[in-house]
Amino acid sequence: MAAATSHGDPSSNSSGKEQIHRNTLGSHERRAWCVAPFPDNERVVSASDDNTVVVWNFRTKEKEYRWSHKGATAVSVSHNGKKVVSGGRDCALQLWNAESGEHLAGPWKLHKQRVWSVSWSPDGNHIASCSADSTLIICSADSGEPIFEPLPTEQEAVHAVAYSPNGESVATGGQDSTIKIWDARKGHIQATLRGHTLSVSSVVWTKDGSQIISGSVDHTVRIWGVSEQKEVCPAIHAHLHTINYIAVSAHVFATASIDHAYLWNLKTRQRLAGPFELSKFDEANGVALFDDENTLAACTERGKLYTWNIGKITSKIHRGYAEDSGFNDIVNVRI
Repeated sequence: MAAATSHGDPSSNSSGKEQIHRNTLGSHERRAWCVAPFPDNERVVSASDDNTVVVWNFRTKEKEYRWSHKGATAVSVSHNGKKVVSGGRDCALQLWNAESGEHLAGPWKLHKQRVWSVSWSPDGNHIASCSADSTLIICSADSGEPIFEPLPTEQEAVHAVAYSPNGESVATGGQDSTIKIWDARKGHIQATLRGHTLSVSSVVWTKDGSQIISGSVDHTVRIWGVSEQKEVCPAIHAHLHTINYIAVSAHVFATASIDHAYLWNLKTRQRLAGPFELSKFDEANGVALFDDENTLAACTERGKLYTWNIGKITSKIHRGYAEDSGFNDIVNVRI
């Protein structure tokens, strides 16, 4: 496991709690909808209403690339870190080279309404996208051609889409409060998960593919067993407002809402840290966790990009102290 990064070293406060320093990475001119990590554990990419998609290096705090996409609302990095796909209010997808900064393809206008979420297949050959038009589309990452007809999900608007780790399935979260699992190769429905009472805003698969974590406008986070096709634990009532986004890594997951972000132990489902504070009167729209589990990133309603060094928390889990209660309710210092 890589050593904890040095940006914003934590220190102890008078209460004995661990403090985590917030680092300002940069800012868009308008709302930032989504942030996604690169596998190099050094960069993130964000999509914004200012019509840009930006690659940020959180070590140097520099913009590596700034791409134009009208009304960008969604972004995802391929598993090998070489390509980025963005989706927007223009109903289209665009493809970018994350190494050279070159525009590779698009706009592919596949949807009839705004694109809410995009996800790469693990092999990088396909891209799944979902939209306010209630459809799921899986297209070739080379040509942009759908591999089968757009799927009418019957979920009203579809706010979230995520490929399974084995690439065989895709999960969607909809305005009808359901999560649906689809065969990624043939487009057949495999399961419908019901439990949320309002629109589902985010869905992620755990790294082993055995569970799906979802967040909703109903303020709850729910964890589902894929094989069981049901919830595996009681709903988590952590936030007082809509769950805007969820990110997951091997041992932890993060949740973001208008009332801050929290970090959770994936095994015990206990809160490890939070609230991670934002600027006053701001709201976290998206969060990202890096594979080395040393950094949490967030993008906000006011266009800000922040990072926190969480390495001292996750190192406890890596060393086998997952139940350590001394890391609950961590206070965060603004800088």
